[in-house]
Amino acid sequence: MINLNDVSYQYNGAAAQAIQNLSLSIKKGELVVITGKSGCGKTTVFRCVNGLCPRFYEGEITGSLTLNGKVLSSMRICDISNIAASVFQNPESQFFTTDVLSDLVYPCENYGIEKEEIQERLNRVTKLLSLEPLLNRKLSELSGGEKQKIAIASVLMLDTRVVLMDEPSSNLDYQSVELLTQILAQLKSKGYTILIIEHRLHYLAELCDRLIVMENGTIVREYEKDSLRTIGNDEFHKQGLRGLHVFQNHRNTLSAPRQQHKDKPLVVLHDIHFAYRKNAEVLKGIHLSIYPGDKIALIGKNGCGKTTLGKILCGLKKEQSGTVLLDGRAFPARVRSKTAGYVMQNVDFQLFGCSVYDDLLLGNEALPDKENRIQTVLEKLSLSALREQHPTTLSMGQKQRLVVAASFLQNKRLTIFDEPTSGLDYGSMQNVCALIDSITGKTNASVIITHDYEFILNTCNRAVLLEDGQITEDLTLVAKIAQPKLNDEFAYRKHRLLNVCADAHECNGLKNSHFVQPLHCKEDFQLNGSMQLEYIFKERL
Repeated sequence: MINLNDVSYQYNGAAAQAIQNLSLSIKKGELVVITGKSGCGKTTVFRCVNGLCPRFYEGEITGSLTLNGKVLSSMRICDISNIAASVFQNPESQFFTTDVLSDLVYPCENYGIEKEEIQERLNRVTKLLSLEPLLNRKLSELSGGEKQKIAIASVLMLDTRVVLMDEPSSNLDYQSVELLTQILAQLKSKGYTILIIEHRLHYLAELCDRLIVMENGTIVREYEKDSLRTIGNDEFHKQGLRGLHVFQNHRNTLSAPRQQHKDKPLVVLHDIHFAYRKNAEVLKGIHLSIYPGDKIALIGKNGCGKTTLGKILCGLKKEQSGTVLLDGRAFPARVRSKTAGYVMQNVDFQLFGCSVYDDLLLGNEALPDKENRIQTVLEKLSLSALREQHPTTLSMGQKQRLVVAASFLQNKRLTIFDEPTSGLDYGSMQNVCALIDSITGKTNASVIITHDYEFILNTCNRAVLLEDGQITEDLTLVAKIAQPKLNDEFAYRKHRLLNVCADAHECNGLKNSHFVQPLHCKEDFQLNGSMQLEYIFKERL
């Protein structure tokens, strides 16, 4: 179905080839996952298969590439997209209209599909992805996770037999990832050919036929499905990759509901309200105290208001009622940007320089010892080799690290990170963890909006759950105490907990899946103390 034979690609202006002499064959009905460190060439493979390289991302391509038996270079983009539909890493890059409904039907209308057929597809996809509440919304009002769901829905609307996905789980809550897993299983059972570029592998372990690892533009390793079941996280971590098992090898664990803090809070939110539309409040009376040294994971389902709250904290949006205090004094929105920094979910909005170095220098010209500090942060995030490269030529993971590096240099008292590990491999995630550790000191604090469970348990000391416009949980994360090694069954059950929907209903069955059997927490698992809290936390990510 998809064949690459000795394919190399070099972007115009790049010093080296993005992929080198790469050969790959994907059969009809296969689900193949490509992973590897950020910048290894994964997305370039994706762009070559869907024809964007070299038609949109200009450069030189060599070798041969065929799709469904046709030579790709002889095909028009519209002909390629009629065979293979793409979900991009940045969902906003594939939106063409301003509202959800129009954007979903646009591709079908563009191909001249009959109205009755479009309506039938719309009904099917809307039901499949539970999109009814979003149909009448503007795309600009949606959260990052909701936008990702719309991007996936657009691909399903085209009903192509080849599906290409670049980091489809980024920005999705765990309930949505579970839904994505079920959708992929359905597509696979119907004979679809699926190629997925992904860092977070846990939800694909039982679905993929092959896992391919790339490094420096080439394929260096390949795992068959059966072999994946016997591989622990350590092997992947040594390669700088995310593991297959979410609950292995993390630094922290959950303790108890947050106790009263003895120190004075840095920032206090009192009765914060905000609405984008009349009679549709997103935040409904937020009360939150942020203390010096806090690294708070702000969690909750897609669309619950996490990003809105983050923007209020840094002054990008003004609360409609309520008060925000800094060190016990009024902290108006117009002056928050001087004290609070923000790393956006869409990092392209924060890249302005002509090179990586220029982007880090911007706004830091008067910084003492700026050259050494910039070089240090470049080294910490493995960006030194990209110092003179234009930011637009970076991979999404490299861009993510660059924006995090810029926030480090700002040294704000409060920094809000919105999905800072989206598109990052394990090694880069660990580097970001270390950087946030160094940002957050005795007088500073960080709030991290995230669905990345591995990151949370390696970095954060609090987990705050936002539900229905209010904070419903405030949990403490503490360093793990030395304890006997858990037996396999216990570890297995912990892993399954992640995949249970919030209402503990039975998951739709997937053949040979580790979560095929229903798990009802109170009946099947004895939970008490910190373990109960751990379950609450996991089910609501």
